[in-house]
Formats: sequence, C-alpha cells, structure tokens
Amino acid sequence: KKVKLDINLNPQYSTREAPSENFTNFIRYPSFLPVQHNPLTKNFVGQNSQWGYLQAGDYANPRHFNNLTYPSMSMVGLLPDGTIMAPKANVSPFGSAQNNPVGSLERQFDNTDEYRFQGATTLSVNLAKGFDFKTLASAYLKNSNRVQWANTDATGDGIVNRGQYTKRSFYDLLSENTFTYKHTIGNHSFDAVVGFTAEKTDQTDQTVIGQNYPSDNIQTLNNATLITIPVPTTSVNYGFIIPNTNVSTGLLSYLARLNYAYNDKYLLSMSIRTDGSSYFGTTNKWGTFPAASIGWKMNKENFMKDVNWIDKLLLRASYGTSGNNRIGDFLFVSSLLNANYISGVGQGSNVSGLAPNPNIQSNPEVTWESTYQTNVGFDLSLFKSRVNLSVDAYQSTTDKLLLNQPTMAFTGVPLFINNIGSMNNRGIELELQTTNIKTNSFKWTTAANFSHTENKIRELSGEPYIRTVGERTELYQAKPGDPLVQYYGFKTDGVWLSQAQIDEAKKAGITSALAQMFIPGGLKLVDVNGDKIIDNNDRTIIGNPYPDFIWGMTNAFTYKAFDLSFSLQGSQGGQLINGDPNYNETKRANLNYTQNRWVSAMFPGDGKTPYETSGFNWMLTDYVVEDASYVALRDITIGFTMPEEFAKKCLVNGMRLYFSGQNMYFYTPSNYRGINTEGRSTSGPYTSSLIDGYQRGAFPIPKTVVFGLDINF
Repeated sequence: KKVKLDINLNPQYSTREAPSENFTNFIRYPSFLPVQHNPLTKNFVGQNSQWGYLQAGDYANPRHFNNLTYPSMSMVGLLPDGTIMAPKANVSPFGSAQNNPVGSLERQFDNTDEYRFQGATTLSVNLAKGFDFKTLASAYLKNSNRVQWANTDATGDGIVNRGQYTKRSFYDLLSENTFTYKHTIGNHSFDAVVGFTAEKTDQTDQTVIGQNYPSDNIQTLNNATLITIPVPTTSVNYGFIIPNTNVSTGLLSYLARLNYAYNDKYLLSMSIRTDGSSYFGTTNKWGTFPAASIGWKMNKENFMKDVNWIDKLLLRASYGTSGNNRIGDFLFVSSLLNANYISGVGQGSNVSGLAPNPNIQSNPEVTWESTYQTNVGFDLSLFKSRVNLSVDAYQSTTDKLLLNQPTMAFTGVPLFINNIGSMNNRGIELELQTTNIKTNSFKWTTAANFSHTENKIRELSGEPYIRTVGERTELYQAKPGDPLVQYYGFKTDGVWLSQAQIDEAKKAGITSALAQMFIPGGLKLVDVNGDKIIDNNDRTIIGNPYPDFIWGMTNAFTYKAFDLSFSLQGSQGGQLINGDPNYNETKRANLNYTQNRWVSAMFPGDGKTPYETSGFNWMLTDYVVEDASYVALRDITIGFTMPEEFAKKCLVNGMRLYFSGQNMYFYTPSNYRGINTEGRSTSGPYTSSLIDGYQRGAFPIPKTVVFGLDINF
C-alpha cells in the first residue's frame, strides 16, 4: 500500500488604490474649461455673488459659469441656425451639477487592503492493486478592509466630508472524496470513480459611514459628527444588497463515472451527479444530472492501416445534462427588510420596522435550471501531426429557466423569481493547428479557432414576452421564437429637416402623442405598422448583442535564435446599445455626435444627425444601436535567445531578450462612435440575464509594452 500526501499553501497580500471618478465623467467635462481658476476666470465667475468666495487656484466647476453674461461671439451667443445673438445675461450653458472630475479625484481616495490565503491538502492511498482513495481538503480565505474618503466639497458644493469603512470576510471550504478503480482484462479496460463533495461559503460584510468631520485631515471614525450603519436593501433583479449581514451557502454533490475502452478503439463514458444547493428550498434542493459519451478511433481499424497520412481520426458524440443555480440568496423564502413606518398623531414620525422585499417576490417552488446538450464532433491529425483539426457541433435545450417573471400590479411587487420557459442553443466550434514550414533553422506554426452560436426562446410558460427596462430607459425583449435578448425600440429615418417637412407629414395624416416627436432637428420615427399613428405600437426589434461569429488566430515563427509570435482576435456582427449620448455633454462636445449634425433648415447637415437634445429621446431608438464588430492585435512578442556559449560565460543556463506588446491595434467599424466595443456596463441594480449589450463610459483598450530578459539558472 502506498500513501502520498501533498500540501500546497499560497498566502497573498495586495493593496489597491482605485480612482474615485469613472471615465465617463472625464469625457463629459468640457475640455475648454479650466481645471483650476486663474485670476481672469475667478473675476468672471465672481460676477455671480454665489461664487464670490472663489480664489485663483480653486477647482473650477461647470456650474460656476452659469447665470452669467456672455459676449455675442461666444458659443452660447449663437442660435441653432447660426444667428448671432446680442450679449445675453443670465446664460447657463452647463446643466450638470457634476464637479470638475480632476478636483473630485484629487480630493477623494478609495483604498483597499486585501489578504488572501489559498491552501489545499491532498491525501492519496493505494488500497489495493488498481484501487485508490483520494481525499482533498481546500480552503480559500479572503479578508479586505476598504476606506473610501471624500473631502468637504469634493463631490459638490456644500457637501460635508464623508468616510465609508467596509470590512469583508469571505471563506470557501471544499472537501472532495473519491474512490478510483482501474482494471484491464484482455482488450477491455475499465476506469470507475465514485465520490462525494461538500462545499461551503461564508461572507460577512460590515459597513459604517461617518460624516461631517471637523477636519479633512482627521479621518478616523471616532471624529465623525454623524455615524450611520447601512441596512440591507434589495436589488431589482437579483435579491439582496447586504452591507451588514452574514450569508452562508452550501453545495453537496454525489458523483460517479465509468470509462470503458475496447482495444483502445471503441470508447464509452457514463457519469451521473446529484447536487443539493442551499439556493433552493428543502423540497426542491436536489438536482440529478447524467451524461454519456461514445468515441471511435477510426484510424486504428484494419481498413485504414495503409492510410499513412492520417495519424488520428476520432469520431465522438455525447449527451448530458447540467444544472444552474445562479440566483440571489434566499429567494425561496419570503424575506423582511428594513422599512420605516409612520406612527403617532398629526404628521406622525418615522419608526423603524420591517417589510417584505419590495422588488422581487420569493417562490418556494423555485429549483434547478437544467440544460440538455448533444455534442458531435471529430479530432483529425494529418501528415505526422503537422495538421490537427478539431470540430464540435452542439445543440442544447435549457428547461426551467431561472428568470424574473413580471407579476400582477395588485401584488405590490413587480417581479417574481420563477422557473419559466425554455430555450434552445446550437452552434459549431473549430480549432485548427498547423505546422506550415519546418526546416533546421526556420519554423512557422499557426493556431486558429472559430465559433458560431445561436439561441432561441422556445416558450415562457404562457408569457407572450418579457420586457426589461435598462439603466437609461432602453428596453430589452425576450419573446418565444426570438433570441433571449433583443433590443426593442423605434426605428428612425433621419431627422426632421424643417417645420415645413413636419407640416407636410401632418397634412398627410401622420399623428403622434409621443413627447418631443415633431421638432425640427429631432429624430424622425418610422411608422412601422403603417397606421399613420406613431406610438408604442411602432416599437420593434432594433438589434441584439449576439455576434455572428468570433474567431482567433496565432502565428509563431522561429529563425535560428530569433522568435516572433502574434495573436489576432475578433468578433463579427452583433450590436450594442451606446449609453454615452444619454449625457448632454457628449451630444454637445463629442465630434462623433456633432459633425454633420442638423443646425437649421438652411444647414441640415447630413440629414441623419440630430441636434443635441432636440426631439425624441435617443435612448429609445435605433440611433444608439451600433455595430459591435472588432478586430484586435492582442499580443505580439519578439525575442532573441542568447547563444549557449555566451550564457555559460555569464554563469547561467540560458538567456533570452524579448519585447512584448498587448492590444497594440484595435479596429472597429468606421461609423462606431464609442471607445471600446468590448466594454459592457450591465451591472449594479440592472444586472439581469435579460439585459445584455449595454455600454456606457467604457474605458479605452489599454496598450501594454514590455521589454524583458529571461535568465535560467
């Protein structure tokens, strides 16, 4: 009998300083305004007594320049048609109450210290010939301390200083125990595994907020005039946002697998696992997920023994079930959250108490979502493994989708967690590896992959559709027969070029009760159903986030001591909703939204670009739906390996000098008006499986350049 013990320990410590402002606020800030006041701007804004206290060197905010008199040649002295106005008093060109982002950034900080520990102990025991027992115990621990601080006036005039202190403790404990038996009888080989696993996670969050400190330089909590402790609240889509609670979850699993091979040509594998999740109630906690696969190594058959150029040909097929339990905590029971009540006579007073979850209704019957998937494919190797091809085609049906279902209004709760409906997925994946050239001094290899997938909702348990509102009132629709997520809004046909064109349309019978519909320079909506009434019945599908295909390719070259490799990756098709033009500053200052825009009937621009905030809400139309395709040069590396003789003189085994660059090139369609098509900001209270493809404030793709020297001792 043999016993083997492995112990792995990995402690880590990190400190992180995060910016207190997001990228959106920097691109919104008018670039022609100063970061700090100089004597000239200080005197100019001082015309308004409200800002009389400002001094040169103080941070300049957009609102400082409101309610002032501007000369006629300034930008605010022009009408939309270019007419020069006389000097005008009390002009307010900036509508945002946002602070100068540089001033805001420099007067705030967000620092986190994090301690992590990951450890695992594995014990393997050989009980008999071919019979082994293995037990693994692992632990992942993470403790973080976060301090967020804002000086007085950092986020707005008159806002007192504020400190938020957050402590989070998280641990994950995992135990895996398996018995393995391997045996061969003649041409028959068996490999069987049975086991049991248990996993528990525990997270504790503690948050306290201090406000109105006597000095920005004294940031300890005991100096705060007001101390508050946040209470649990809810997220619209996923349940709880819990700043001061302890949450424990667990997963129990029983598993078994049998692998069989005959003559190393015919392969069979069968498995089953049963999982119990704490996300579901007692009667619906368990899910069972079987799977099976077969394989045939055709190249080992006698009728192919003379086909020397085929090194491997494996045909395979599989069918199996997998489960999904990713929902919010405790949604199978009704929860009570903090709420205030009015008590007493007259106007009464607020009294703290408890109330049911106001955003999502619990469901004691909620259970596992299951996906039944069929795969067929083959692995092919040719010409002494110089060409290797792998192809997989799959089709799956997902049943009992875990979605938030709309409820009747009289319940007082808008959503209901439920296993509602089913959907299909199908696709194909290809991987190709080739050795294109191979000589004594030169080698060129290529690796490429391609993937195409489609999804379609089969049914939603009787619901004709589910529509979900996003962050900026944009709409997403899930409907049987369509993909899971589609953008739902109005189609546009350029802009209204003049009042005369509007009058002509009305004379032809076009009517609408929609706000800001008939305004020169505003978006012109399409009467989709042809009834000459432009209303919500004209909303239709205007795009979806799913690409037609994604791909990647890596080429590697070596010539004597030199090496070169580069990787390309891309996505073709699919659309995104660009949320940046929701901000008026973006519409007014970003050339992508101002170039060739409508100014007047005399200066209509390209007839497609609306004028700033005039007209119908852009976010409800296809005007903000853009092509999400891209091609990126992800990585390029050039290296030189020093001659062995030189390395030995340096008393080392090897040396390599290299240059590496990441994201050196990123191509998007020429009409794309954003920064990064990969950017997505579907987060926070708008996180939902029925929302996808929304982008706002995406950061540019960062370029990284590294020069390095590898030394092997």
